[in-house]
Amino acid sequence: MLQSLPVYQHREEIITALQKRQVVIVAGETGSGKSVCLPIICREAGYGSRGRIAVTQPRRIAAVSLATYAASLSGIAPGESVGYRVRYRHSVRQTSRIVYMTDGILLATLADDPQLTRYDVVILDEAHERSVNIDFLLGYLRMLLGRRPDLHLIIASATPDIRLFERIFNGAPVISVTAAVFLLTCGIVP
Repeated sequence: MLQSLPVYQHREEIITALQKRQVVIVAGETGSGKSVCLPIICREAGYGSRGRIAVTQPRRIAAVSLATYAASLSGIAPGESVGYRVRYRHSVRQTSRIVYMTDGILLATLADDPQLTRYDVVILDEAHERSVNIDFLLGYLRMLLGRRPDLHLIIASATPDIRLFERIFNGAPVISVTAAVFLLTCGIVP
């Protein structure tokens, strides 16, 4: 199932971009698999071995649901190598390499770990929602990347105005993904 998602079809392109640049922007329609595939692709490329891969979501239910779904695609129980952390709940173990969390949890993490030393990759998902949290994280991460050359950032967005993120991060590569082919094969007409 994972290999049939449109984002996974761009696996090699995403890995190559991450190896060359600190920041990669993935623009894809809703349903293209950004939220599930990107952390798994990072893991397959060797990221998450020293630190974890953080995947932000604007809502708690999305963080929990996506962690459960990603774990099931990997054939493991949530909390083993794929976990989640939301307000008042978490399922993260020492072995968790991918952690889905709300953007508020990532902000709270900055209080005791301002360098985000526990993480190899941060995936800001749903960046097009442009909340105060997302905007603050974008600014903070832009500053932090200069001090942490080993940290990678993936900005995932469904917006057609992806060029804003490209300008903020000095011409970061943009990988565009369409979900139309996947949706049509599933019998869904966009």
